[in-house]
Amino acid sequence: MDVRTLYDKEYLYAFDLQGKDVTVVIESVKGGTLVGTGGKSNKKPVMRFKGKEKALALNITNARIIAALYGGFDANLWIGKAITLYPTTTTFGSQTVECIRIRNVKPKGRNGTESAPEPVPSEEREPGEEG
Repeated sequence: MDVRTLYDKEYLYAFDLQGKDVTVVIESVKGGTLVGTGGKSNKKPVMRFKGKEKALALNITNARIIAALYGGFDANLWIGKAITLYPTTTTFGSQTVECIRIRNVKPKGRNGTESAPEPVPSEEREPGEEG
């Protein structure tokens, strides 16, 4: 277990993905202010996902990928769309740091939108349950 996952953090970090791709559905995108090391603050879009507690502070690289996938930078176009997050590294100043990126392809089988639940096969339905 990565001990960094045990801290109370509001935002997603690369270690939260546990080395795996994670497909999520965008629930909202709102402006936010993040305070970094030394008290420096930055305005960034903050993206929330359906069924997930933590939000993702959206850098311009990831915003460009979503815009290319879903028709532009209008965040309203992104709501309800699926994206796949993955952990990787990037150069920040002279250091290599962990980061989250977004795959530049729509998740398979979802056509970029939240998929409807699979119907329950008739033999598994409860009496009176419709399919």
